[in-house]
Amino acid sequence: MPVWVYVLCVGGAALLIGIAKAGFGGGVGVAAVPLMAVALPTEQTIGVMLPVLIFADLFSVAHHRRNDSRLHLRWLLTGAALGIVGGTGVLILLRQTAAFNASLNIIIGGVCLLFVVIQCYRLAGGSVPHIPTHAGAGRVAGFAAGFVSTITHAAGPVITIYLLEQKLAKKLLVGTAVMFAFAGNLMKLPTYFGLALINPTTLVQSLWVLPLVPLGTTAGMWMHHRINERAFSIIMYVGAALAAGHMLYSAWHG
Repeated sequence: MPVWVYVLCVGGAALLIGIAKAGFGGGVGVAAVPLMAVALPTEQTIGVMLPVLIFADLFSVAHHRRNDSRLHLRWLLTGAALGIVGGTGVLILLRQTAAFNASLNIIIGGVCLLFVVIQCYRLAGGSVPHIPTHAGAGRVAGFAAGFVSTITHAAGPVITIYLLEQKLAKKLLVGTAVMFAFAGNLMKLPTYFGLALINPTTLVQSLWVLPLVPLGTTAGMWMHHRINERAFSIIMYVGAALAAGHMLYSAWHG
């Protein structure tokens, strides 16, 4: 793999995380994992990505602290804890197969394509089924987000859709999503260290891209006031679909 492709894909994924966190919501960040997976094995990609996500979360938490709905956060995190256990079980089972990376490519690529379709449907004015406001629904949403996030780091659309249905004020919605992402990513660390998905090699690769996260955050804040959010989101979703398609192609023809 040419060095420029590695730098473009891995560095671009880190920049995209910063941009998504700062200016355009977590939904467009769904492109980050498949983009990085163009240059790295998928098993390595998810290990590199988690410290980068936690680092990016720190900036968001500093900006949105005390603006979350503790009630919804408690429901979501209760469910997420079980979802992470379930996702960990799936990763353990997949690691026992000879096609671990291919399986991850299929799961992550498929999930990303599904989320792109959902997000584009919402951008086109479509509405999702009504989600109840009681604790059970919050725990189910948290479970789904925790499960998906453990394997793909792509739970943002799940949480966004759930919180939008709760009719929270924008500040509370964003703050709750930020705090859930931060807490959920921290909860995944034992799994990633325990399965050696985070290891000395992935940590070195995470470290070199960390400075790109605040650059992405700064760019996202600048872009938020100057670029049409709808147009930018569509471009990112097209990119995510192409990268996810590459993952599926690699799984079948790798």
